[in-house]
Amino acid sequence: MLLGVPAVSLAGNGAGISGSPHDFSASAWNTNADICSVCHVPHDNNRNDTLFANGLLWNHALSAATYRMYAEEAAASISFANHIDGVFDNEPVGGSKLCLGCHDGTVGVDQFDANTAGPGTVFVLPVSQVPGPAIPNVGAEKNLLGTHPISIVYDPVADANLAPLTDPMGASGTTIGDVLEPTAVGPKLQCASCHDVHDSTGEAIAGTKLLRESMTAPASGLCLTCHLK
Repeated sequence: MLLGVPAVSLAGNGAGISGSPHDFSASAWNTNADICSVCHVPHDNNRNDTLFANGLLWNHALSAATYRMYAEEAAASISFANHIDGVFDNEPVGGSKLCLGCHDGTVGVDQFDANTAGPGTVFVLPVSQVPGPAIPNVGAEKNLLGTHPISIVYDPVADANLAPLTDPMGASGTTIGDVLEPTAVGPKLQCASCHDVHDSTGEAIAGTKLLRESMTAPASGLCLTCHLK
């Protein structure tokens, strides 16, 4: 794989998309010199694909990988099942599927807009290497067992160890319910539940990987926002 993502900091500034880890406007492969069009497009431009059907005016290629999901193990393992109470999907869906279009390391960051049908040449690396971050240790089998469950219903009724949907997520006034993805079977936890992908002012914590709550002040703050331990 050719690697062409500039060596940028993986930490956000908590000051908006401009200058954030998702700002690729200065990248040589981004001929539009634009921030938003790498992921979104306001019109489908009469393209033959239907990426927009994934929602959010999506403009970026998606991964064709089949994943080994954490929640799938719950169906076959008592020890796993004790920690999975919400309805889950056997493959990533919704917003998490969109995130994996770059972060599983199989799709080029430059596969968007007019280049969507062509091969990607710019890939993210594992988090242990610049310019990361791909999902760590996902490997050839796309194993997500080492990753917090995604595409799973957040159900504080079924799991009394989960905080109520009305509890705050960070200090901005956003609640836990606000950062979950609404679906017909209930609000689902997705990648963007913990990470503010736009590094929004007041939402993302500066100096973190776009986290909505600090892990150090307070200690394990993000974990303890949802998990009553």
